[in-house]
Amino acid sequence: MSERKGAIILIGIIAIGALGFSGYMFVTNELFVTPEATPPAIPPDSGLILVGLWEDFSKNTEYAPDTTDASWRIEFNDNQFNNSNYISVSNNNTSFKLLKEGFYKITLLALLDDIDASAVYWAYLIRNNTFDHCFDRVAISDYPSSPFHQIESSLYVKSTGLDNFYIRCYSSGDPLFEMSASQTFNQLAIEYSK
Repeated sequence: MSERKGAIILIGIIAIGALGFSGYMFVTNELFVTPEATPPAIPPDSGLILVGLWEDFSKNTEYAPDTTDASWRIEFNDNQFNNSNYISVSNNNTSFKLLKEGFYKITLLALLDDIDASAVYWAYLIRNNTFDHCFDRVAISDYPSSPFHQIESSLYVKSTGLDNFYIRCYSSGDPLFEMSASQTFNQLAIEYSK
């Protein structure tokens, strides 16, 4: 046995004696495992594939019942990626259909502008003209330090392949809030779970 392995075993024995089971696990997992046997890191969202990405939003009031400044749809522009096997977009880029049956992760980053301390704001995912999930609810009781609010939210939905979706922004108490003109903070990503 080489001197190096003898020193490692001696350190292992000392570690086991000093740390008990923790020392044993350290020795077996860190010292006697070759680099080739170390498993690769698994990303937290493994199994998801990107099927759609948009990075430019605007306020759309063309489709009932969301035709006011207090209730409107997000219009998705600047399409970076759209896999037409999974997503179909319609209604001036405000509605989308998830074509393949299964689970999808929808991530919304959106910057709201001109928010008011006396109002409550929502961003809903609407499925077949019915409330499905809430991306965000903002109620500011004191005067806001900024007229902006950043939505950062993800949710999972199960699609039948026939459902129509859109994202509705709504406010009670503030008829004039907007989608920020700065597109740096806006993004919609849709991923499919394999």
